[in-house]
Amino acid sequence: MPERICTVLDFLATFAPLSLAEDWDNVGLLLGDRDQSAERILTCLTLTPDVAEEAIAQQAQLIVSHHPILFKAVQKLTSENSEGHMLLRLIQNGIAVFSPHTAFDSAKSGINQQLAESLGLVDIQPLRPHSESDLAGLGSGRRGYFETPIALGEFLSNVKSLLGISALPYVGDLQRPVSSVAVACGSAGEFLSDAKRAGCDLFLTGETRFHTCLEARDRDIALVMVGHYASERPGVERLAEILQQQFPSLLVWASRVERDPVEWSLL
Repeated sequence: MPERICTVLDFLATFAPLSLAEDWDNVGLLLGDRDQSAERILTCLTLTPDVAEEAIAQQAQLIVSHHPILFKAVQKLTSENSEGHMLLRLIQNGIAVFSPHTAFDSAKSGINQQLAESLGLVDIQPLRPHSESDLAGLGSGRRGYFETPIALGEFLSNVKSLLGISALPYVGDLQRPVSSVAVACGSAGEFLSDAKRAGCDLFLTGETRFHTCLEARDRDIALVMVGHYASERPGVERLAEILQQQFPSLLVWASRVERDPVEWSLL
């Protein structure tokens, strides 16, 4: 007997409680019927038309998209624009859409925790802890330490290898030793002050503003920007693995057509 979507959503609510999401976010079941049966689930970073067509072609019943759809208020839903056409296609094919977004960023085993662990950090703690007593030990971003400090240049080389990227914008002295590191995936330049306040030598995020780069230089903290996609896509790949382990009777995969829209010329 196939699982129902609500059973999968119940697990996701335990894995990444929606109470962890930022107030401005749009998380949860955003499209579809939670009582529908589910046999195939696709995870992705962003639900774009090509990803939606993949889900339709592969007969998925549920898409878990890290970035939310319907993030801005919608007054009409028609095929006259690309988002409307995509959503209507999903509705016609009975495909539900769930987004955990910042709840997944901040979850105990969420994207930021995974990113910090993959960097080899130890004694990992939330960068911006939640104050609520029932969320003790959880929070936004992460910070941790290297057991043996490494030079910023070596850190950059390790990160490029880890994330499979060829170019890496940064602020700082390549010879500077790095011991304490803060991470916040996605577009999270506002966490620079938290990283500095925590005494971190380096702050890693996906992307940020030019003025945040100036602030990092002025405040003498190294800043590394790995790209929005590179900072979060591994998390949705890992989420597909987690869901597959939790529901072995289902077929779960991370989108095979999704790509980083940003490319770097090395010429």
